[in-house]
Amino acid sequence: MNPSPTARRALAVAIAGLLLTTGCGGSSHAAQKPAAPGGSASGSATPSTAPAASTSSAVPANLQQFYSQKPTWGSCTADSSAPGWTCTKITVPLDYADPSKGTTYIMATRKAATGPADQRIGSLLLNPGGPGGAGIAYAQDPSVVTKDVAARYDIIGFDPRGVGQSDPIRCLSDDTPAMDEFVSSDPMPRTDAQIAEVVKESQAIGKACEQKSGRILPYVGTPNAARDMDVIRAVVGDTKLHYLGKSYGTYLGAVYAGLFPQNTGRLVLDGAIDPTLSAKQMNIAQAQGFEKLIREFAANCVTQSGCPLGTDSATAVDKLMTYLQSLQDHPVPTHDGNRTVDYGLGLTAVLQVMYVPQYWSDLRDALSAAMNGDGTRLLQWADLYNDRTDGTYDNQTDANIAINCLDRPDPEAQNAQQIATKEVPDYKSQAPLLGEMLAWADLSCATWPVKPQTQPAPITAPGSAPILVVGTKDDPATPYPWAQGLAKQLQNGHLLTFTGSGHTAYTRGSPCIDKAVDAYLLQATLPPPTTTCDATP
Repeated sequence: MNPSPTARRALAVAIAGLLLTTGCGGSSHAAQKPAAPGGSASGSATPSTAPAASTSSAVPANLQQFYSQKPTWGSCTADSSAPGWTCTKITVPLDYADPSKGTTYIMATRKAATGPADQRIGSLLLNPGGPGGAGIAYAQDPSVVTKDVAARYDIIGFDPRGVGQSDPIRCLSDDTPAMDEFVSSDPMPRTDAQIAEVVKESQAIGKACEQKSGRILPYVGTPNAARDMDVIRAVVGDTKLHYLGKSYGTYLGAVYAGLFPQNTGRLVLDGAIDPTLSAKQMNIAQAQGFEKLIREFAANCVTQSGCPLGTDSATAVDKLMTYLQSLQDHPVPTHDGNRTVDYGLGLTAVLQVMYVPQYWSDLRDALSAAMNGDGTRLLQWADLYNDRTDGTYDNQTDANIAINCLDRPDPEAQNAQQIATKEVPDYKSQAPLLGEMLAWADLSCATWPVKPQTQPAPITAPGSAPILVVGTKDDPATPYPWAQGLAKQLQNGHLLTFTGSGHTAYTRGSPCIDKAVDAYLLQATLPPPTTTCDATP
């Protein structure tokens, strides 16, 4: 059966994070390319255009107006209203190195701590990941933090610059037919005609971004988003930043710690990204992670009655991939008479559900229905992944590509010919099911109108407060070795391990993880070294 609206909302929260896209060799989010950026801050090392890190007591004179602003918290818009929450607009410079270039704005939401005022710790800033994840809706979901944390912190959500309600980048997302075509592009083009079509779609989104959002496009990289967080910290009256970031949000938090180590409070980085890895290393690791879960899904499916993949685990994966590939030439109809499910959308739906194994039974049903001529359920999963609601898209895909192309370009993927002749064979040798898709994933960045601004580099954050890094052993989107790598790089990093599967761990059903994270957020008590939480309580 289809998930209820409540379950779908919970799923959306669960998968908000690193997003992968099957569309056009480089779209960007869930069923889009693995969106892990490559790094920017190493201790105090930042891009050459960056100003020196500002401390809570020493803000550069040309930034004082932003740090000292006192925005008014009032009612939220209809799109972001929830009981007890207020919203505000915070002004920040487009370019922190040269504020005279103009300003942009950040929309933020806040809910006051529910407990006694004398027990309030401060504000807890949240980021769900992406890049491109809308943080306002995420923060307002009551399942994101425990009740104990909500009692002692004001919970703050924000849409990072260029995302959601924060001066949003628009490329194709405001043109539903064009966006439909983009996200359903062949994820693994092989013929000259298929490659030409993918190149066309890839170039189209870059041109659209430049035309519609050229003013903000050069300034949406992660280092600027991290500097915005320091302004938010000051605006809400905190001397230290307390922060919970998931997936890409761990990279954002690590970059913040590298820029402002002296301003760090209690940082929790869940589903961590290793900023030293290249785009290619990340793509291959993600492909391998999702392939592992696809094989596990297929093996589980054949043990269930009515499995659409048959009863033989040795052939189930091949049957699944062959069926999905067949959709490129023979898309399956849906209840929406104007839309069908092709290869790109079908693979998107499968990848989406891999984030949360508890929905595998729904995927079995969706595949069964599709193989019997009705792709409606697969389309629903793909639309949830692509943030297509009521016939329109939010801007998460646009923002994801724009941020990634600034943060972590792949120098080995400069054009379609190079990808087809060199990258595809290399990827496929390491990830036979999905490697080809991931090899095409950076094509949009190869023709992006703005030059990249950062490169992979370690983040050490000397002088920071303790930083808790959480890694899940069987996380397909942010593989466990990435959490190990980040915790080891950070001079004050501490690793907490979850042996389960799925993407991220906190408030995902493990009492052990929740207790350890809460102890750090509430008492500043770190778990003992090498602490491991089993999947079963």
